[in-house]
Amino acid sequence: MKTNFNVFCLLIVGVLLFTGSTVLFGQIDNLTNMSAEWIRLSNRNAALDAVDIVVYNPAGLIKLADGFHFNISNQTLIRKPEHGFDLGMGKETYSQDGIDPFIPNFYAAYKKDRWALFGGIYLPAGGAVVDYPHGSINTKLLGYSVIPQFGGLYDHFKNDFLKATSLYLTFTAGGAYAISDFISIAGGLRYIDVKNTTKLGLTAADSSGVIPGAALDLNAKMTGSGIGGIIGVDIFPLKGLNIGIRYETKVKLELTADIITDSFEGMLISQGDKSRRDLPAMLGVGVSYDITDNLRAEADFNYFFQKQADWGTLITPLGELEYAKMAGDCYSMGACLAYRVNPKFQVSTGFLYTVFDFRDMAGYFTTVGAFEVLYSDNCNLGAGFSYALTDKVKLNVGMSTTIWKDETIKALAAYPLDLDVKTTNKTFAFAIGADISL
Repeated sequence: MKTNFNVFCLLIVGVLLFTGSTVLFGQIDNLTNMSAEWIRLSNRNAALDAVDIVVYNPAGLIKLADGFHFNISNQTLIRKPEHGFDLGMGKETYSQDGIDPFIPNFYAAYKKDRWALFGGIYLPAGGAVVDYPHGSINTKLLGYSVIPQFGGLYDHFKNDFLKATSLYLTFTAGGAYAISDFISIAGGLRYIDVKNTTKLGLTAADSSGVIPGAALDLNAKMTGSGIGGIIGVDIFPLKGLNIGIRYETKVKLELTADIITDSFEGMLISQGDKSRRDLPAMLGVGVSYDITDNLRAEADFNYFFQKQADWGTLITPLGELEYAKMAGDCYSMGACLAYRVNPKFQVSTGFLYTVFDFRDMAGYFTTVGAFEVLYSDNCNLGAGFSYALTDKVKLNVGMSTTIWKDETIKALAAYPLDLDVKTTNKTFAFAIGADISL
């Protein structure tokens, strides 16, 4: 058994080294929850009622009243990703700890006659903390690979942990123009500044207690920036019916590593290493219809062109594989209803179903962080209300839950073991914000 365990450890080292700069943490790349209005509706691609449509339907801004418009909100997320596996020593289960209390956004627009100018600050990806204070599958595999490097001084490890953050701070600006009463267009740019951090560690230990433990840790950040374009079209074919379309180009992002501390001596990543993690291009389409003067329905479709992005490669003895190709594209579809109870008070509910079209799920999940964040088909359910505090200020409150499809995924980094990892995931969100017109 001891011989098999040593072979297992050596093979893990090989897999980790073949992956190259694996510390680039697996990110959430396709966020649509970028306003309190979205949290309570789950659909905004054809909306015309608030200035958060800067990011959902920019061409629709020309339907706002003349003047200045501002939108500010914050989301609090409680995420519960969990994964479990058995390495022959009994089932182990690891889950996310803590909440993300502050995920803000701000949008502004000025509308005059047929023109509108807009800007915004928001997070189209990342924005959350991944915190596994008691370790995860990746820290376990890392520990098993590190222990043999001490020449038999240590026989186990303990106190492993993993904490990572991801911030894709985005600034957008552009303009919209009404070609006629029935069609308007919009164009703009967005600048994305990325800062991802990873902290992980473990203590190599001796069961006899004769040799003092060796604490190992890695503290690294990866930064980069990029610029992309936005094109929007809004079509108003008849009273009560609106169609919103927007296309966001791919944003090329090359991230550079800055190592703060590294007890692993470059095993995982080195100072100045560069990795690609482009933000994929996407197409968003929505159709909104006023069923009555007080009841509005909307249906949305979003498509994320992940395969066109560069997310780096997995180098194996059998060749080089692209992570983006293994991930495949992603799309979502949903619908919502908004009912005006009285001139000041509106209630709403909606859903959005997201599909990850993996080409090689197990291959993609060799990315460090994929098991901790988790990517799988999911359904978001949202509800909430808006209330007009004054003629110029509207309060938005929303709550939502997202339930992911349970998955069983092969952990290729555990080869030659045929290791299955069982995953579950849920997210709860609360958002509050204000829409202001002057």
